[in-house]
Amino acid sequence: MNEPSEKRKRTLALQERSILFSVNVNACCPEYFSNEPSKTVWKQLVRAADSSSNNLVEADDGVSDADFLNKMGTALKEAKESRTELVKLRLGNLDNYAKTAKLELESEATQLSAIFATIIRNMEARLEREKEQRRRSRNHRPDETST
Repeated sequence: MNEPSEKRKRTLALQERSILFSVNVNACCPEYFSNEPSKTVWKQLVRAADSSSNNLVEADDGVSDADFLNKMGTALKEAKESRTELVKLRLGNLDNYAKTAKLELESEATQLSAIFATIIRNMEARLEREKEQRRRSRNHRPDETST
């Protein structure tokens, strides 16, 4: 079996990082909640963190550029939602906030969001460049009068 390329290694490392984020969120989730706000925020956080990592992995198997961008967009949205829920835990000093702080999950959600946004921007820029190159090559026809 061939060694994965550097690009593939980076992709797999990012997937693992995102999955680890989700696993750490799940590990911090209390078994029982002391109040309704804690329960509500934790439910949203667990769902968003899991969805973010799942969509990142699914983007890797996208059937088209549009599919990839759609799944990456969802991964970004869910990573941002994870960060928002972590902020709510912190500001509300809700159940198990100290555990999430110790693992720096709010920072990790922010970093993952930034990485995902950069991937999306780079892909959109590449697609735009390719579209422009195709347009130019269609409009550029060799001069038929030249011999």
